[in-house]
Amino acid sequence: MSLPDVPKKLEGSLFFKEIMPQFLQEYSPFKLAMLGLIVEKKGKNRIYESLRFSLRKIQWVKLVGLKAIHLEEELSKAVEPNCVVLDPLSQTAHSLCVTDCLIHTKSALDSMAVFLTDLLGLDQKGGDRDFKKLRFRQAVCQKDVYLKYQIKKLEPWFSELQEVRDEWIHIKAIESLSVHGKSDVGMLPIPRNISLSAEEQITLPINSENFWSTKDFVEHHYSHLTKLFCEIVDRSLQIENSDLAEPVTVPKHFKDLLAMFPTHSTETMTLQKMKVRFPKSMVDW
Repeated sequence: MSLPDVPKKLEGSLFFKEIMPQFLQEYSPFKLAMLGLIVEKKGKNRIYESLRFSLRKIQWVKLVGLKAIHLEEELSKAVEPNCVVLDPLSQTAHSLCVTDCLIHTKSALDSMAVFLTDLLGLDQKGGDRDFKKLRFRQAVCQKDVYLKYQIKKLEPWFSELQEVRDEWIHIKAIESLSVHGKSDVGMLPIPRNISLSAEEQITLPINSENFWSTKDFVEHHYSHLTKLFCEIVDRSLQIENSDLAEPVTVPKHFKDLLAMFPTHSTETMTLQKMKVRFPKSMVDW
């Protein structure tokens, strides 16, 4: 992967930073860079901070989701005829990654709710700024017709996400069931009825009607999260461009440097080069 040249003078500020555009291919780096420049130009950093944090959390969702899928794939490779594979560490890590995927999905969604409250000037405070609450969703829909359509489409998912998150965080935890033999939902399936115990799960047919595969579970939640965030970015660009005195030009290097992370040196140095580490894959961590 080629690295961008470090410009001698950076035009504007890297508002949307600490993200990897090559990793988050569902999101337009051009739109993020343009929105970031407009935000800086209009002095609206405080309002957009929660949207920036939401994108960082979405990156975490994808990272742990891919890790969960990878762990299941690696465990499946160890399977042999007439052999039961026990890998407590991998199964524990898989459960952790799937749970983290849900936690960060809800957290990213909460940051979007805080952002929309500020952007649209909603009369919502504290815990009322939450997509799980009908009153909040109604407030957004009443204020913005553009976002209303997408939010209405996601109504079932908001409830589903909250139900799974509450069950796993406040009541019990994901049950790790290792399946040996034919399965169209993988080796470490996730029950659609999250209240079932491991003992109850094995009484059901192991199929897509009763279980998610890890890949389908991750992609189901990530795709909805992605869709909402992209709609919010598009709407934000519309709103901010509507009263912009002059159009914003996005320099080429600005898109590339979205991946810059905060760095602080405790020593005086003459910077001559920069080393950038790229893992073999996005699950190599």
